[in-house]
Amino acid sequence: MDTTAIAGRPATGRPAARRARDRGAGTVEMAIIALPLLIFTFLVVQAALVFYARSIALGAATQGANAARVYGSPAGTGESNARDFLERIGVGLEDPVINVRTGAESVTVTVTGRATSILPLVSFDVEQSASGPVERFIP
Repeated sequence: MDTTAIAGRPATGRPAARRARDRGAGTVEMAIIALPLLIFTFLVVQAALVFYARSIALGAATQGANAARVYGSPAGTGESNARDFLERIGVGLEDPVINVRTGAESVTVTVTGRATSILPLVSFDVEQSASGPVERFIP
């Protein structure tokens, strides 16, 4: 006697007609869930790219501010160090613009640009600043 089926029913307890109606249900379920899952994945990756671009801009601004605030540093030192930092890092911040404001007692370096975008027709602007007091000799 066959132990897998009793009285025309399979071992799973479901009739054969019901099993036949369920064919292809997995494919339909996957088609329904695939698009939202793919969109969510792209959004997570895009958010990571924006945070990475913000980190790069802040690092460049910090490097520029630290160089510009040194006692007796030349006028273009802050921008030069920020640009060198961006060149060493590589991709991540597109079209960077470096703005250095030097006052009598403080220096502020602002780095702006765009984060790399994987989403079509969308751009994310990034702006980060760093500042600090100018080092000076006090007798």
